[in-house]
Amino acid sequence: MTTIAIDRRVSKPETVDTNETRNEATAAERGGAGRETALRAAARRGGLTMRELAALIGVTPGHLSQIATGRKCWTAETRRRAEAVLGEVPAQGFVDRREYVVVGESSRIRERARELGMSMRELAERVGISYGYMVQASRGHRTMGPKVRARVESALEAPAEIAPARTAAVDRHAVFERLNAHGISQNEAARRAGISSGHLSQIVNGQRDPSPGVLKRLHGVLFRKAKSEARVVPAEVKVLGWRKGQRRGVVVRGAGGPGGESIRSGGQVPWGAQAEYAYRAGYDGRGELSFDSVVVPGCSAMLVRPETMAA
Repeated sequence: MTTIAIDRRVSKPETVDTNETRNEATAAERGGAGRETALRAAARRGGLTMRELAALIGVTPGHLSQIATGRKCWTAETRRRAEAVLGEVPAQGFVDRREYVVVGESSRIRERARELGMSMRELAERVGISYGYMVQASRGHRTMGPKVRARVESALEAPAEIAPARTAAVDRHAVFERLNAHGISQNEAARRAGISSGHLSQIVNGQRDPSPGVLKRLHGVLFRKAKSEARVVPAEVKVLGWRKGQRRGVVVRGAGGPGGESIRSGGQVPWGAQAEYAYRAGYDGRGELSFDSVVVPGCSAMLVRPETMAA
């Protein structure tokens, strides 16, 4: 007699992973590489995530995602709330999210970080993201979310623009000026910065671009206050250079005007302007003209701006 084996195991019902479903919805709402919905783009411009926007409008993130992709329509109430939050009612559907992709050149984010003496890896660590993400985002291959963009701009103290940029060369005149201020040789400056004299010679002669770390160490050696600069007595002239966007100006105050009264030139410093440099000028203990820096310039003081190089 033949025995038939019966499998009495009860099959388990399929379970739905809510995280997987949420991720699938997010992927569908983004529309694949290089694309996103017009609603997500509008939220990003307003500094909001889709979850934050959904909370402000009063719907669930999933519901808002379906509105964004066109699976659900705006109601009169959600339309009114969206316009109140965003200032507009974005169209439904997808748009290209890459405004610019940097190819074969340095990026403005990388060069701005270099001006501050930071490498891209150090910038990524300060922002709290991976090095790979930072590099891709700086070149436009990935889109920074509102919170990441805000942290990048805070670290750079400048807008996080996705655009190509030329690598700035070291200003040899600024280097020699600071060497003279400290009364040290080029070899001694190299020793203090922890690099070889040949390395520094190549940097000064434009044969080699210093890394952000080397640039930062050289700045620490050359732009610390020299002994002669600490002997200014008393200040006769105060100079402040400022920048606000594309505008720049210099304000000068001091004594020696007609009748001995104080003089002022350059007008007022605009509100929100950034001080690029500030110093007091007077005579040191040897009777020589000297300068006392009030604002120590950053690493950018050692670099020649690309537009200046082109000129």
